[in-house]
Amino acid sequence: MITAPGVGSGLDVNSIVNQLMALERRPLEALQRRQHQYEAQLSAYGQLKSALSGFQDAMDGLASTEAFKVFSASTSNEDALQVTAASTAPLGSYNVRVERLAGYHKMASAEFSNTDAFGGGAGDNIAIQIGSDPADTITIDLSSAKTLEEIRDLINDDVSNPGVSATVVNGNGGNQKLILTAEDSGAASAMTLSYGGSLDASSFGLQTLNDIGGDLTLLDAEISVDGYTVTRSSNTISDVIQGVTLSLQQAQPGTDIQVKIDRDLDAAKESVQAFADAYNDLRGSIKNLRNGQLEADSTLLSIERGLLNILNNPGSAGVYNHLSEIGLTIQKDGNMSVKSTTLENALNADFAAVADLFADAQDGYATRFESLTGMWLETGGLIDSRTEGLDSRIESLEDRQAAMDRRLEQIETRYLRQFSALDSLVSQLQGTSSFLTSQLASLPGAQR
Repeated sequence: MITAPGVGSGLDVNSIVNQLMALERRPLEALQRRQHQYEAQLSAYGQLKSALSGFQDAMDGLASTEAFKVFSASTSNEDALQVTAASTAPLGSYNVRVERLAGYHKMASAEFSNTDAFGGGAGDNIAIQIGSDPADTITIDLSSAKTLEEIRDLINDDVSNPGVSATVVNGNGGNQKLILTAEDSGAASAMTLSYGGSLDASSFGLQTLNDIGGDLTLLDAEISVDGYTVTRSSNTISDVIQGVTLSLQQAQPGTDIQVKIDRDLDAAKESVQAFADAYNDLRGSIKNLRNGQLEADSTLLSIERGLLNILNNPGSAGVYNHLSEIGLTIQKDGNMSVKSTTLENALNADFAAVADLFADAQDGYATRFESLTGMWLETGGLIDSRTEGLDSRIESLEDRQAAMDRRLEQIETRYLRQFSALDSLVSQLQGTSSFLTSQLASLPGAQR
């Protein structure tokens, strides 16, 4: 068996086989190059899909008048009152007074030694009710005597705690107090105490700490809006002026604070600019892909035609029907630009009409762009059909390459076997030739 082909004959068997296999592999290499092209195109389609998804998200955000119904809310005294406005807020100005902040009901016990224990008799307990509903009550069993710290832990660790937290404040000489605090502000969350067994109110000496003179209704916040007085349990009030949230910071009784709700033109202009930016970003992505792997792909042309078709078909539902009427124009390079002055004039003239130009349910530009992009991206849509076709081609090429690899292995094995046999035959013939030459040389008269 020849273990080093060519040693016996001088033939470079491995080199010959390698050169032959290089020729045999050319069809395989052609398939590999084609696969790389398809994979590059598939990656490019992934980039296109990402660009379209980004464009669709931008259009989806603008395909609602809520994107344009943005208001600025201001207050003349933010130290006392802060405000925010939602899209449902009416334009206007209000005089608001913060007469009182909402408070959390707080109670403190008398001072006791940290070793004092409470209860210890059958039926001994303390019950804390939150608000007016008896169901919102936590009952602490003190049939076994407990210290203030143990009572604190029982309150805080109870999974059915209706909304009270307990703290122990340590004083001098080992003395301490139990502090109970309602977790929600306002009179509706005030605590009511009751006792069982041998315990009563004097056992703990719990007293309200809030400076309300025993009137729990004073735990509610009190404000007035244009002279109309209202109370609420929280310092965050969102149900007095429609769409406006008032955040009470500091009580300033008798002091008028002016609250103004205006349209936020800057935010609306940002929304319009976001529309133009999204359009330009998509065009930039298409341009880059056309200069790359999708150079001759008709998909990009189809997308561009779809975009231009919408731009060239004005809406018909409002005062403004063309983007150019509010300052959006297409430049020579195909990008969209925004003329700030024209846009601001349009917003001041008819804010709602600008919003409808983008977000009308039928003819809004953002609405139509979002719908068109959704068709391109949906399952079975334009992009999906292209990528599925490429996936199928790549899979077919991989199968063909696998089959070709197996065939090449067989061809290489055959070449090695054939040339090894040739190597052996040539080696034998060379041996025979050497023998005959030596025999002839030894015959009489062979040398003169």
